[in-house]
Amino acid sequence: MSVVGNSGQYRPNTKADDLQRRLRRSLFDGGFEPGQAISIRRIAEEHDISVIPARDALRGLVAEGILVFKDSRTIVVPELDEQRIFDICFARVNLERELAYRAFANFDSEDLAALRVIDAKLDSAIETNDTHAYVHGNYAFHFHIYERANSPVILRLVESLWLQYAPSMRMVCTLFGASGIAHDYHRMALAALDCGDRDNFSAAIALDIRQGMDFIADASITKP
Repeated sequence: MSVVGNSGQYRPNTKADDLQRRLRRSLFDGGFEPGQAISIRRIAEEHDISVIPARDALRGLVAEGILVFKDSRTIVVPELDEQRIFDICFARVNLERELAYRAFANFDSEDLAALRVIDAKLDSAIETNDTHAYVHGNYAFHFHIYERANSPVILRLVESLWLQYAPSMRMVCTLFGASGIAHDYHRMALAALDCGDRDNFSAAIALDIRQGMDFIADASITKP
């Protein structure tokens, strides 16, 4: 997002950009629930900025599909119905598998060690049912891989997809606990990386994505 300055050149709308970064973090951290309406005026008041940059920040998130218009005046956090879950899963599997495949050639022993540390922390989060640590650890594991692909266009699309389902994933984890999520496919990915098996590495990432999205789909039917 940008505005036209007095010089006629574009310059960043820093207030809107900064607010959008904060809203992205809040969406990921559970600050908003699926179906929740978001008031432009209230967001502006909470973040001590004017309505215009608040509106620009929210509309930017709508443009990415992270938020949606319920009607002509109401912006909401999307609830994931069956079709939306299917579409996000389809897009994630194809884009993230490709990122993993591209990243494979750029890994070194330090990357493998870092992923093992993250995975060990995920084990601990599951054992202690620490939803916050699990969600952040899972993000760290995947994006450590994706950032090695050197594919910023695809990475940006994947980040938007994660934010589209993150509020639902966090809600499901809160309702049913992090211990309900297995992550054996992370270990499969690490084993493939360790032995130089590029195809199985990217396949493990795809299987892990399907497992997580299936968990959301199943929970959306059985949640109390």
